[in-house]
Amino acid sequence: MDRIYMNRIPGSERIHIEIASHEVADLLDDLPDENPEWFDATKKLRAILAQADKDFHKARWDNAAAAEEAR
Repeated sequence: MDRIYMNRIPGSERIHIEIASHEVADLLDDLPDENPEWFDATKKLRAILAQADKDFHKARWDNAAAAEEAR
């Protein structure tokens, strides 16, 4: 997570964090299966990370398959 952007405009404060694909699995390891006591924001973050992990895995698989075909 090398890039972090903050929007400090009153009424629309936000934080934007760039998470590298290899960091997603580490974060998921720290957030094991959803806990009913989590805040909704934590549940949503975990869902986003889980979907990203699936998408990155598929992209790696597709890239590997394309590389193999190019041989």
